[in-house]
Amino acid sequence: MNHKLIVMIMFVSLCHAGLIRPGNGEELHYIHVLFEWDQEPNADAYNLQFSNSESFSNILLDVNEATTVYVEKNIISWENTYYWRVRPIYDENNYGEWNATSYFTTGASIFQNFNTTTFSGELVEDGLIVFGQMNPYGYNAGVVDQNGNEVWHMEDIFFNSANEYGQLFGGWRAPPLPYIAREFNFKRDTVWYTPIGGGLDNHEFIQLPNGNYMTFINVYEMGPIQRGSWTQSFQNAGYLADGITNEFPWRGHRIVEFDKDTKEQVWDWNAFDHFSMDDYDVYGGTWNYALHKNWYDWLHGNAFYFDAEESVIYVSFRSLSRITKIAYPSGDVIWNMGLPEKYGTGDDNICTDLLFSFQHHIQVLENGDLLFFDNGNLSEMLLGDPYPTTRIRRIRVVDDSECETVWQYNLPLHLYARAVGSVQHLDNGNYFVNTMGTGRGSNDFSNLEITPNKEILWELTSEVNTIWYRSFKIPSLHPDAFAVVLDHYYNVEFAGDSIDGIILDDRNPNLSFTIYNKSGFSQPYIYLVSDANDWFNESIDTVFINAYGQHNVVLQPTVQSYSVNTVILEYWPLHHEYAKKSMNMNIFQMYRILSEEENNPDDFILFNNYPNPFNPITTIRFSTGSSVQLTLQVFDISGKLVETLVDEPISPGIHELTWHGDKLPSGVYFVQLKVGSFVQSRKMVLLK
Repeated sequence: MNHKLIVMIMFVSLCHAGLIRPGNGEELHYIHVLFEWDQEPNADAYNLQFSNSESFSNILLDVNEATTVYVEKNIISWENTYYWRVRPIYDENNYGEWNATSYFTTGASIFQNFNTTTFSGELVEDGLIVFGQMNPYGYNAGVVDQNGNEVWHMEDIFFNSANEYGQLFGGWRAPPLPYIAREFNFKRDTVWYTPIGGGLDNHEFIQLPNGNYMTFINVYEMGPIQRGSWTQSFQNAGYLADGITNEFPWRGHRIVEFDKDTKEQVWDWNAFDHFSMDDYDVYGGTWNYALHKNWYDWLHGNAFYFDAEESVIYVSFRSLSRITKIAYPSGDVIWNMGLPEKYGTGDDNICTDLLFSFQHHIQVLENGDLLFFDNGNLSEMLLGDPYPTTRIRRIRVVDDSECETVWQYNLPLHLYARAVGSVQHLDNGNYFVNTMGTGRGSNDFSNLEITPNKEILWELTSEVNTIWYRSFKIPSLHPDAFAVVLDHYYNVEFAGDSIDGIILDDRNPNLSFTIYNKSGFSQPYIYLVSDANDWFNESIDTVFINAYGQHNVVLQPTVQSYSVNTVILEYWPLHHEYAKKSMNMNIFQMYRILSEEENNPDDFILFNNYPNPFNPITTIRFSTGSSVQLTLQVFDISGKLVETLVDEPISPGIHELTWHGDKLPSGVYFVQLKVGSFVQSRKMVLLK
């Protein structure tokens, strides 16, 4: 029986293999370079080349890529010019024409003198180190690899955190403007920033799960000059300093939530409404600096963590050696964790036996444990240490009242950190520590990766008197690296015209595409399909794709005969909306554009595998209208049998299986369906 095929064409606004990123003539401030280009009709894959010569006489990279994005991490260096080009690969490894050549340059490196030592490399978690540096000339942010090689940099930015999705947070100050907090990305673009205004504190800035942003704002109230060893100095300056009279400015904090869209303050928590001025630092020396500053640094809030699961905020107040758990949004204080009452920083603290002091960088792990950097400024007095000792503390709070020490690591004397520090729990179970050691009288900066058994696996050091505020291990640069490949995107001849479009037939009746996560960050992606005639009923969904993984989307349209429609397809990583990509498509139906006729009375159909190309797993589907003895086999391009997938009686219906090509080389393979005298084959492209 001859089948008359109804074919739907989707015109797509794509330039043939246009080069997108890096932009032509762009200067890059990173050497892990993301290459991106447009999808080409009929292409099975792409050939990417780049060179340091415009004539390509010296080719540095020649690689085939199944998608439209490729990230090169090993060849590119600083202060160079590179040229690149892409061409499509068609059926049977036929190459198309090169597109126009594009070029880019890399700027100068700004960081030097990083030394690394690896003690047990097989146990070190793979990744990069992102950090914020403070020096006499200002603030900078950077990324280095595990050998200490600079990978990325950004000048004049105060970096304070990177989250699990690769978002970067910090801020900058451009005199005479006050400090402004902002989210930025590895392209050095500003994604979001706080309203211009005074009082913002640079210690912490995050995005909340609801999309809004949260930070500290400094606030002041008049309070007494508490009595202590500093009293005489204040009295000599003309103050009563009697511990009663409100005569001196105390600096506290508000924790403020800004609406993402309007930038208005929609929630805040003011420490002056919840804490007592009877609680203050007696032994840490904070009052000794107050007379010079003309205000007292009462709290010095230096970190907070928003726990979405419990809807609470954990806040570190350095000067009080206190960690506070706050209910959100009520603002009620659930508990204060800190020192015993005799040290003057509170009479209702829980877990007073922990005896931490001047801590930094509080966070909550997946199981609810608290992890923080205990600077230990008062450890000689509190714990009887022979010298000030910095500790990494992992604590479990039981019933909001008692604490258990889960894990603890004591840093050596020279890595005692008086003022800054951070700690990160890695996916492999290790701990990544940033410390500015002051134990030898100089700033001995160091990053360490430490096992749960307290074995140091890896260390990075920098020049003396360099300060890294915080640093984190991240899996890769470019968390926004992703590609979307449309299935069945062809160039065909119709009515004398050449048409680029997605061709759908009775074997491929649905709109389908694959989202490829080309980064080391596992994260959610959004796709949105809308159209004028409600074929897709404005289909929107969020899918979570693991690092370097992929997700195939299949959408079934409701199509009227001979109708015409317009569809918009948009997709982006949820936490990197600036990377949104879109395609505008016209859709209409017509007959037999593929000129394909088959004699298949029993409706045996071998569908195209997906994804295709693939690496290393693909899905193969076939259908049969009756119970038959069926053979399904895979052959290589020379006709040699690779594997028999099915050779048995098969019941009617649609059947699906996966095929693994992990032990096979890249190349073209054929899957063949055989039922009696009926034989049908489909080409599969394995690209590694």
